[in-house]
Amino acid sequence: MIPMLSEILRILRIVFGLIFLLFVPGYALTLALFPRRGEISFVERIGFAGVLSIVADILTTLFIDLVLGIPTTAINIVIALLCLTALALLIWRLELLFMRAFERRKFSKGS
Repeated sequence: MIPMLSEILRILRIVFGLIFLLFVPGYALTLALFPRRGEISFVERIGFAGVLSIVADILTTLFIDLVLGIPTTAINIVIALLCLTALALLIWRLELLFMRAFERRKFSKGS
């Protein structure tokens, strides 16, 4: 029972790790770069997410190693990518907040 459970957990760790590594940071960056729904299609967003994730992974790893001097262990890279993803999501939410406030102000001045 236990060896089978550990094998399943190992496979799940690999699957979710790859999804996080190859999709999540790029998707958060596409949300920050294109905050409105109609700016790009869903397929384009998914394509950009894959490419931007790979670029973000490489640049984040180089940044924490060369600029910050932090050793590039797996946990350090994951923490740095989580911070990058959180920052991109924060920027996205702030953009939406400011766009809504701007639209309200524009409509209230126009009437």
